Amino acid sequence: MVQTASLVKVAAGVFVMGSTGLYLAQKSVQWKVRALPHYNEGLKIVLEHPKALKRQWDLATSVEFDQKVLTPLRSLRVALLVVDFQNDFVDGSLKIGDGDAGQDPNKAIGPLNELLQLDGWDLVVYTKDWHPHNHISFLSQAYNSDREMDKRDEKRKLNIFDSVQFLKPIKTEQALYPDHCVQKSWGSDIHPQVHIVPKAEYILKGVDPYLDSYSAFYDNNGLSKTELEEVLHREKIDAVVIAGLAYDICVRFTCLDAVKQNFLAAVVPECSSGLTKQGIQESEIAFKKSGVSIISRDEAKNISEGAFLPKEWVRKVALGRE
Repeated sequence: MVQTASLVKVAAGVFVMGSTGLYLAQKSVQWKVRALPHYNEGLKIVLEHPKALKRQWDLATSVEFDQKVLTPLRSLRVALLVVDFQNDFVDGSLKIGDGDAGQDPNKAIGPLNELLQLDGWDLVVYTKDWHPHNHISFLSQAYNSDREMDKRDEKRKLNIFDSVQFLKPIKTEQALYPDHCVQKSWGSDIHPQVHIVPKAEYILKGVDPYLDSYSAFYDNNGLSKTELEEVLHREKIDAVVIAGLAYDICVRFTCLDAVKQNFLAAVVPECSSGLTKQGIQESEIAFKKSGVSIISRDEAKNISEGAFLPKEWVRKVALGRE
């Protein structure tokens, strides 16, 4: 029998412990949440920390959990971050759907738009690859006179998706792609079926001809950063829900850098598409290792309504984001 200890009464309502996090029962009564027999068992699952194993649930623990965990979580400001949902990645020169994962970005647009049309986000940000015509990632530009490759790469026949080592002007390892998302081109535009939120912020990345930028925060060498971190801090954002293209490249590195910058982060696979099966598997391993929450579209909706909190977020807030 499920005991009442699986419900925690706080000022803003009743939280129910589920296997993936906390649900505000008053806002998400339609959810079939697996309530746990004892609340301190739920606390252990959420925190997954040795200290939690020794805690006994009593009034003092309840008050402490409310003050140190639930109160900060109720005041979180959350941004929706849409990564590189551009024409070239959907239907253009670098279609994500052509990868061996077989994930067509067109099928992710509907679920993504459901999130974009919600009013609960404190901020919406769109990122765009914004490459100059001679960008270092373009196979067509690999032999330009203003750059030098390792001799072993220079001598071999290069193909799309090959990885090469550039020595000059900046030493960097680079995967080679078709020309894509060239500044002010059709391919660089956000796909026309993606819902555009008025007053959203836009972040341009990959603007340096000699450095690529998978992450929406930093270039691949970590030498320069975009305006994203500044924008998020200006808007007092605590957490980011991330979706877009490609799941295993730019979405992946954006998620990992968000955590490095001390933001709570969650990724929505249903609203994203990945290029390769191996890349997707490696990304999800990296997400779990770094504390990025992998959530469903419905969980993302509930986050925007203040009705759901991923267990990774609860854990980080409870432990001071150690």
